[in-house]
Amino acid sequence: MRTRPKANPRTSPRSGPNSRLGPDPESAAAACASTARRRSPGSRAATFAALALATASLGACRATRVLAIDSTPPGAEVRVDDVVVGTTPMRLPFKDFGTRRVTLYKPGYLTHSELVVLEPPWYATFPLDLVTEVLLPIGWRHVQPYEATLVAGSGSIASPELQDVLGRAEALRRAGPEGPERKPDANPSVPPPR
Repeated sequence: MRTRPKANPRTSPRSGPNSRLGPDPESAAAACASTARRRSPGSRAATFAALALATASLGACRATRVLAIDSTPPGAEVRVDDVVVGTTPMRLPFKDFGTRRVTLYKPGYLTHSELVVLEPPWYATFPLDLVTEVLLPIGWRHVQPYEATLVAGSGSIASPELQDVLGRAEALRRAGPEGPERKPDANPSVPPPR
């Protein structure tokens, strides 16, 4: 003869004629009250604070990228993509890798302008960047150095070059909407197209 295990009044349905009604309402209310006593508002706040701290700490571990710009002599004005950002030596944080135009100005020196390619390190290339920057941000620090030597000079255009530029500008101004006439070069370096 089998014996039935003793029913738990908190979780088992009532027996008898009204057994389809589900758990006993009194025992269900008692179970909810005991759960409410176990979770106080203070513990909810502590859980929320722990989650917020964990999320903030992950953001603090994000990768930092810096473009270190130096010049010889120091003290040149720096423009990155035609925006003045400071004077050399300087450290410029950036978000995205790619190509930037770095231009250095200093009185008494020729202007130095160059395209700089910011290459990502191995941990910032796809698909590794999904792990190192999103899932497990470790806090990598990447410094891209850039050095330039400025050449002394006035930076003014020489007279023969200036006269040539002014002559071409005047020809364009007088040409009108149809454009200037093409004059054949006296000594062409490239043969004309056929």
